Amino acid sequence: MAVDNDYIPLATSPSGADGIDEQKERITRRPLRNRPFPFNLLPTSIHTQKKLLLILILLAIPSIALLLLIGRHLLGTESSSGNLEIHDNPYFFTGDVWEHNQQVADRLERCASLGLLRNTSLPFGPHERLDDEEEQELISNGCGTNQTTVIILSSLWFAEAFAGTSTAGETIYAQSVISTLNYHNYSYVFASLGWYNPDMRKTVELWHKHRNNVRMVLADPDQVGICYNNVEQKCLKTTENMEGIEAWRVLSFWYWDDAANPLGEHFTLSPSPRNNNYFLSYSIEPTCRRLPSLSASERSHPPQAYLLAKQIKYLEDTGKFSWTLDTLSHLQEKYDIKVLAGMTDDDEVTSLRVKEAGLTNLGRLNKLDFYRQLAKSFVFIGVGQPRISPSPWDALCMGVPFINPILSWDEADPDNRTSWHAQQWHMTDLEPPFVYSVKAHDLPALTEAVGQALHTPIKSFIPDYMRFEFAAYRTADLVEGDWMGKAQKILDERIERGEGQVFAM
Repeated sequence: MAVDNDYIPLATSPSGADGIDEQKERITRRPLRNRPFPFNLLPTSIHTQKKLLLILILLAIPSIALLLLIGRHLLGTESSSGNLEIHDNPYFFTGDVWEHNQQVADRLERCASLGLLRNTSLPFGPHERLDDEEEQELISNGCGTNQTTVIILSSLWFAEAFAGTSTAGETIYAQSVISTLNYHNYSYVFASLGWYNPDMRKTVELWHKHRNNVRMVLADPDQVGICYNNVEQKCLKTTENMEGIEAWRVLSFWYWDDAANPLGEHFTLSPSPRNNNYFLSYSIEPTCRRLPSLSASERSHPPQAYLLAKQIKYLEDTGKFSWTLDTLSHLQEKYDIKVLAGMTDDDEVTSLRVKEAGLTNLGRLNKLDFYRQLAKSFVFIGVGQPRISPSPWDALCMGVPFINPILSWDEADPDNRTSWHAQQWHMTDLEPPFVYSVKAHDLPALTEAVGQALHTPIKSFIPDYMRFEFAAYRTADLVEGDWMGKAQKILDERIERGEGQVFAM
C-alpha cells in the first residue's frame, strides 16, 4: 500500500508519556540467559573445499525449508490450546550487556595481536576497501571490516532490548536495530547506566577504549544534551576538549517525530517515514513471524476481539477511553464474540466494572503469550491509550485488522486525515479492511467496524518500509553515511550566520 509522502503529522513525546509507570517497574532486572555473540555469520574461509561445502549447504537450505513448511502444513498448527509453533528471530538474542561488551573488547584485542585490526572509525573509500579474498580472510579470523566497526549503543532502550526486560515501543524499535546490526555483522557495545540516568561517562570510557574503531554513538536525547552541555564529563570534542567525541558521531535515537539533536532533524533517528528526521526504519517482520498467520478457521471459537490496553486503568470512564464498557459488552452479544485483553490490574474500581461487563482480563502477559492471543483474534481494538504502540503493526502482520481510534480532528473538515490525531497516528493513511479509523466515542461506528472486520478477514500485511530487508538497508546506510560531511555543512552555516552552537570537527 502506497505511502502518502505529503501526510506528515508530527508526534512529540508528551510529559508523563504512556508507559512511565511500567518503566519504573522494570528497573529491577531478571536473570538472563546468555548466548554467544554470532561474530562470524558469514563464510569462514576462502579455500576451495570450504567454498564447495558452503555452496552445498546453501543449496540444501531451500529444500530443508520447503520440507519444514510442508511438514507444518500437513501436521497442522494447534490454536485452540495456544500451542502455536514459535520461530526465533535469527538475528536477535538476549544476554548480559557487560559480558557482551567484554566479548567485543576481547575480540578486538585478539585482532590487534594478530595484526589484523584496521582503523574503522570512518567509512572506507573505494581505494581503501579490501578485495573479496582479503576481506574473507579477515572475516575468517573474526576481524572483518564490519566485525571491527563499533557502534556505541548509549540509549537505555538498547540495553533494555538486549536484556529482554522491556516491551515498550522504544525497546521494540531498539531490538529491530540490533537485529539489523547483527545481520551486517557490525559490532556494538552498550553504555546505558539505567533508568532516568542520562550520564555519558560510560560512553566516554568506551570511546577512549575503542576510538579507532567507533563509528558512531546512538544516544537518548537527554544523553546528547549532557554530552553537549556538561563539560565535566568531557564528552563532546571542543577546542577545550580535543579528546572528546566529535559532534557528528553523536546521533539521537528517538521514537517520536520531532527533532531531538542539537544538529537538528538529520541527526535525529526515528522509525517513521512521515517526518523530516533521518528515517531509521524498524522491522516487525522477524518478531511477528515468530508465530504463524492463522486462517479464519484456525482462530479462536467463539471469535475473540482483543483490546490494545496493557493497563486496566485505560478503560476508566473518562474522556481518554475512546469507547464504553457497555458498548464492548454489547459487541459480545450482538456478534457472539468474546472481548478480552491482557491488562495489569491497576484500578480496583475499573477492574470490578470490567468483570460486571462480562469482559475477560487475562492479566499482564509476557510478549509471547500476547502474540499467541493476538494471533488467534479476528480484530485488534484500540481504546485510546497507549499512544503510537507498535502492536497494531504486529496485528496486521498476523492478519488481524486494527480499529484505530481518532482522538481529535478538524470539526470543519472531519474527513481531512492530515488533521487527525489517532492512537496510532502513523496508520491513518491505511484503509479497511486493514485499518478501520473510527472517531472516538462514535459507538455505532465502532460496532459497525467490528462487524466488518469479523466478516472480512485479511491476510498478513507488512508495509514495504517495515520489512526486514529494507530496515537492514537503512541501517547500513546509517553506519556507512558521511556524517562528518553533513556536520561540516551545518557548522559552516552557523559560522557564516553567527548563530548556533559551534563544535570542533
